[in-house]
Amino acid sequence: MSDNPETHPQSLLQTNSESQRSAKNPHNPHTFVTAPESKDSSSSSKTPEKISPMAHRRLTWTVALALSFAAPSALFPPTALAQSQIQATQVSGAITGTVSDPSGARIPNAAVHVENDRLKRDTVTDAAGRFSLDLPTGTYKMDILSDGFEPFVREGIAIAGKALKPLVLTLPIATSNEIVTVDASKLAGTGADENASSLVFDSKNLDTLSNDDATLQQQVLAIAGGDGQHPPQIFVDGFSGGRFPPKSSIREIRINQNPYSAAYDGLGFGRVEILTKPGSDKLHGFFQTQGNDRAFNSNNPFTGAQPPYHTLNLDGNVSGPIGKKTSFFLAGTYNDQQNNTVVNAQTLDANNNPFTFSQAIPDPQVFHTYSARLDRQLTKNNTLTSRYEYNQINMTNGGIGLLVLPTEGYNNSTTTQTLQIGNSEIIGPHLINDTRFQYIRTRLAQTPVSSAPTVIVQGVFSGGGSALGLFHDNQDRYEFQDYLSIDHGKHFLRLGIRYRLLRDSNLSNANYNGQYIYPDLNTYQITQQGLANHLTAAQILANGGGATQFSLTAGQSSAAITTADVGIYADDEWKLNKNVTLNFGVRFESQTAIPDRSDPAPRMGFAWAVHQADKHPAWFVLRGGFGLFYSRFDAPAILSAKRQNGVTQQSYFVQNPDPTVTYTPANLTGTAPTIYQIDPHLRSNYDIISGLSVERSLGKIGSITVNYLNIRSVHQFVSLNVNAPLPGTYDPSVPNSGTRPLGGTQNLYQYSSAGEGVGNILFTNYNLHPVKWFTAWGFYVNQHAKSDAAEPGGYANFVSNSYNPHADYGASSYDVTNRLFTGGSFNLPKGITLEPFFIARGGRAFNITTGADNNGDSIYNDRPAFATDLTRASVVKTSFGNFDTSPIAGQKIIPSNYGRGPTYLSLQLSLNKSFKFGPRRVEAPDPSAPPPPPPAKGAPTPKPDPAYELGFSAEGQNVLNHVNGAIPIGVLTSPFFGKSLSLESGFFNNSAANRTINLRAFFRF
Repeated sequence: MSDNPETHPQSLLQTNSESQRSAKNPHNPHTFVTAPESKDSSSSSKTPEKISPMAHRRLTWTVALALSFAAPSALFPPTALAQSQIQATQVSGAITGTVSDPSGARIPNAAVHVENDRLKRDTVTDAAGRFSLDLPTGTYKMDILSDGFEPFVREGIAIAGKALKPLVLTLPIATSNEIVTVDASKLAGTGADENASSLVFDSKNLDTLSNDDATLQQQVLAIAGGDGQHPPQIFVDGFSGGRFPPKSSIREIRINQNPYSAAYDGLGFGRVEILTKPGSDKLHGFFQTQGNDRAFNSNNPFTGAQPPYHTLNLDGNVSGPIGKKTSFFLAGTYNDQQNNTVVNAQTLDANNNPFTFSQAIPDPQVFHTYSARLDRQLTKNNTLTSRYEYNQINMTNGGIGLLVLPTEGYNNSTTTQTLQIGNSEIIGPHLINDTRFQYIRTRLAQTPVSSAPTVIVQGVFSGGGSALGLFHDNQDRYEFQDYLSIDHGKHFLRLGIRYRLLRDSNLSNANYNGQYIYPDLNTYQITQQGLANHLTAAQILANGGGATQFSLTAGQSSAAITTADVGIYADDEWKLNKNVTLNFGVRFESQTAIPDRSDPAPRMGFAWAVHQADKHPAWFVLRGGFGLFYSRFDAPAILSAKRQNGVTQQSYFVQNPDPTVTYTPANLTGTAPTIYQIDPHLRSNYDIISGLSVERSLGKIGSITVNYLNIRSVHQFVSLNVNAPLPGTYDPSVPNSGTRPLGGTQNLYQYSSAGEGVGNILFTNYNLHPVKWFTAWGFYVNQHAKSDAAEPGGYANFVSNSYNPHADYGASSYDVTNRLFTGGSFNLPKGITLEPFFIARGGRAFNITTGADNNGDSIYNDRPAFATDLTRASVVKTSFGNFDTSPIAGQKIIPSNYGRGPTYLSLQLSLNKSFKFGPRRVEAPDPSAPPPPPPAKGAPTPKPDPAYELGFSAEGQNVLNHVNGAIPIGVLTSPFFGKSLSLESGFFNNSAANRTINLRAFFRF
């Protein structure tokens, strides 16, 4: 099948917004590094469906609740609101520190409680005795409890819009009659976002992940995993659609929290929330350089000699105060990646003889990012945050690799500017309102290396000019959020609205150069030899030559669309008692530019700490949930339907074209153009998801969780040719044969919602810190998913039989049966740390096709049948089975994605060492805070850390040098069928080497 970008537009990354979070009880030992101290409700978006009168009444109730932002006291009078505490989500400062015993040994799992007259926060120390709590402006009291130690109390800790200097706290050993008999850290939290399957990576434990930003992103997305049906969603400071920030600018990453929240458009499993660093109360800075060179790396086994390549990354940031109420954070990154891409194909030489083309082609990328963030304490209860980011990426020789020859490359430049503004206001002792706005401006310019016609020989090579052509895309994305949190006795209520708008102004002459498709190299060779010998078209065709299809696009190249979506939600977290929490919510979504605009989505969940009492911990925590989750219909399909309507732009398809004719729009006027449209009966895709999980605390050494999810997908997006020849009426040897339901020979491509899918997923994760020098975490997934839609967001994926979409029901392309990700940190002698990260993944599914258009629908995705007569010339014998490329009556077509690629194994190791030096700065005492307690008898007085730190690290990716092949070629007529021709790109940021070593140096003050 041709990959005309106008015909089959690529999916846009669908991410959505984060909202607020309130932290309830969380003496929770389960999360990695530190328990989530705040409850983040986030919003996201998904797609529509018709609603009943009862649903309309639910919608009216939901809208009424959302509109109560303007007058919250109308729903909750002050007398009712004065019954409990509210937890803020937008932070204006933080309390961090370490907890040790008198000998200096760190104390893990100590319960840390902070409160004032407006809110309460709880967390526990990690395996290294560290803790961190984000807090709004105010003065707080801190309590720390741990078995065998006296309670620690400090009052008058002031937060004034900036992070405090880390506290160094020592707990005296308790006397025999003062030992705490119940460790609060053993109490299991039942809050909606205290699920132990979540992972929280703070700034320290991000070190267990790669220091290379591209590899870090791949690792985080892999860890998030998603629900199997959808790719993970990324939210940066609560907003969707943002770019993954550099690691040095990230304060914290939260993964898979609060899975069934109505505040989210998508399931919480697979949700990645990234919080960037705020300013600080003192001047601080960080600068680093890292990179690698070919001399450090092992060879790519899929190519020979390569041009020189290297990677250089420069990164730095500075933060500090501006007056007493404002802080800033400035950051910049420059990355020069002189990489190579590998092409392995077969083509014809100058004498039209076949030869193997294997070459490494330079495809350098240079990108740089600059960002600035300001945090301003407007009033005692009001915090304003603003962030601006500028990012530019320049790429040379894009689109090349595998079977794509260098002539089909392109150069492009993408510039993205992001502006975020957020305001968090504590309205009263029990209400918080967060208002946020984001604007993303993206400008993309792309130029092809060649404008010659594209030539595709199925499974052999793709050459000529680039089918993408000249391309300019201007996107403007706007996002507005308003979220309200209300603490009302045993009920914690969240209400919110998110509105997103996209304007896309696009200029594209994709496929204006034309595209020829040949079924195999022999047919292409006969054609080229015939043309060189000046044979007639009839002679070339009689010899077995000639393309099977020619396509050409003409007409107006520019088009613009505007589409918007809105999500409104209300959610009630009801603390039934100390062991049971119930969650009920409803979300309503709608999107413009599609027929279906009403999407009600009920949600519910529960958590039960089984057999938990004041004097003993829970046996385990049982959680479950149910909900409907919608998917948004992506903008590229809307743009194609508007532009390629047969009038604004014409797309011509010619079967078995004359090999001696040069086709132009002028001599194609008699050919009916192909039309793209959105099905007038299109329904919004939604998933019915239910799940159950069991969480077991392992005491002070960690926790383990097992989760099960069942997913039923309804109205999945696919593409059909609704005027394809009726089954059994098309003869491949007779061009334009077959009976079409609408008459003529015109193709009518329609974006439809005819797909369905089912998934069952079992996943487990563990967090362990058995000793103070070792921390480990892991995530294992066993998944089985089947679907009619070949890909996630499959609006651009054509079914193989437009009259029976369910014929494609089979393994989803993202169905990887087994996946394991595990990492950790070892504190070695001499201050050296070792961080391993291991990935093991089963083979990915891939489709096996005939390389021909067997049914005349103009789409090259037809699958063979299981061979019943091995003597037929059309039978191909492979290691995957014996297949018949020209199916006959009675033969069974093989399932979709019948093939399986190779497994993936990779071990990453990072070795780090830093040196601290310089003056030990003593901060001026806060006059409002009492003096710190004296150290225990015989214990040394803690000293402040030195002002400067110099560090070095070496990071090896795929250190075992295991060869991880990419998905094999699936075209049966290809000489490469079943073979991997390149390295798998996942979890690796270098296509030129099989193993790399990155060296890094940094300086911090």
